[in-house]
Amino acid sequence: MENALREFLESAKDWEKMETDIDGVFVVKIPATKTREAKLMVEVNPINKTTGQPKKRKGLFIADFEMYLQFQEALMEDEVPALIKTIEGVNPENSGPSKAKKLKLKD
Repeated sequence: MENALREFLESAKDWEKMETDIDGVFVVKIPATKTREAKLMVEVNPINKTTGQPKKRKGLFIADFEMYLQFQEALMEDEVPALIKTIEGVNPENSGPSKAKKLKLKD
């Protein structure tokens, strides 16, 4: 696996995706910037079961194991599923962008 990833990092075009054998999980080559070299990231983007295509144009990008653990911890909070269900009930079918506000989830 490591050799395949090294080869992908060296030969892939910027933003090129490599599928994995896990549905909705991809490896993406992130372009270099002035301050860092190109690198690989994991993108999690669930697959639409009807179309077989990713649900979003861009998914959740994970740069390192610490970030993975932070996302995992945040998503495992007891209040998150209830928040998502409530948002589904509140949202209109097509909602536009809005200003970010902070919502208190814990007492």
